[in-house]
Amino acid sequence: MPMTDAEASPRDEVQTADEAALRGDLSIFLATPATADPQQTYAAAFESIELAEALGYSFAWIAEAHFSSNFGIPVALPFLAAVTQRVSRIALGTAVIPLAFDVPLRLAESAALVNVLAYDRLELGVGKGNPIGSTDAYRAFGLNEGDRNQLFAKSLEALKVALLGQLHLGDHAVSLYPPAATLLDRVWQATGDHATANAAGAAGDGLMLFRTTPGGGAGDVQSRLIDSYLRNFDHSRTGPRIGVSRSLLLAGSRVEAVRIAAEHYASAPDDSPFRPASLDAQSVEAHLRKFDVYFGTVDDVVDGLNNDNAVNRSTNYLFNTPFSPSGTPQFRESLAVIATEVYPRVRRVPDALRVRSEAPGS
Repeated sequence: MPMTDAEASPRDEVQTADEAALRGDLSIFLATPATADPQQTYAAAFESIELAEALGYSFAWIAEAHFSSNFGIPVALPFLAAVTQRVSRIALGTAVIPLAFDVPLRLAESAALVNVLAYDRLELGVGKGNPIGSTDAYRAFGLNEGDRNQLFAKSLEALKVALLGQLHLGDHAVSLYPPAATLLDRVWQATGDHATANAAGAAGDGLMLFRTTPGGGAGDVQSRLIDSYLRNFDHSRTGPRIGVSRSLLLAGSRVEAVRIAAEHYASAPDDSPFRPASLDAQSVEAHLRKFDVYFGTVDDVVDGLNNDNAVNRSTNYLFNTPFSPSGTPQFRESLAVIATEVYPRVRRVPDALRVRSEAPGS
């Protein structure tokens, strides 16, 4: 997959220390697919995280989903436990664990164990389950999806109590082992609604934003969520942490990127929600834009990212490469190009953490 790009301008080559600070951390986001050979798929994912570490990525985030035809890791923490034995520097994160489907105390124990194996490098991303695609999971676990907000809030509270370490049983207390209190500074809440974003900020947790949003461009919609998060942020433990997920389809040109996408969509099931109604170039391009995929040359992708009002306010970039499965040459090449040619040119705006809009409903 050749990737051409214009020569970098002198302005890109000369970077001050202040400019370098105005950039989020580079992350790989793996949405490992459900395949006929899960063992090979997981092995490829392991190798991808090892490569990301070698390329200088700071974080590896793993998607978790239950009963999904698109995602093949139903429980992220056991997977990450295995990853800890293969890497030594990269932080490992869950993106995200749907809390309604776990017992909070058992989840705290599992997270504590993985955190020790990771030498205190576990990032604990939690959420409610994808609004599109979690219905089967709620039904399978015997839960009412309409209660998702209440289930999440109750489970999150119980999880944090467990992570504190002391559990009072009436006449005596027991302690979580191994200890995991440091994880309280590395909890992230994934959301697309303002109430949860505000609660995440008030708790001093991180905010994690999805790859795309309904009802408008993700950057503008999520910038307002960032405002809700920042409005009442609790600075007593840590500073704001904002992670944004974006899909990058790198190619030699926009035309080539559209062709790659069209070939992928042609092999997808006809009823897939991610498949455009038509496979002509114009429809495919419109579909990529609708789902907030940045595509084309390095210049095209960098321009899109730097004009994304959520990306340029984020502290952590969760980049994934659609249509190139982990382990393939195309995936490895894209991972390298993102690290060496895209990421160095992505910028946060100086006022990233300033509230810009009124509170919703005010």
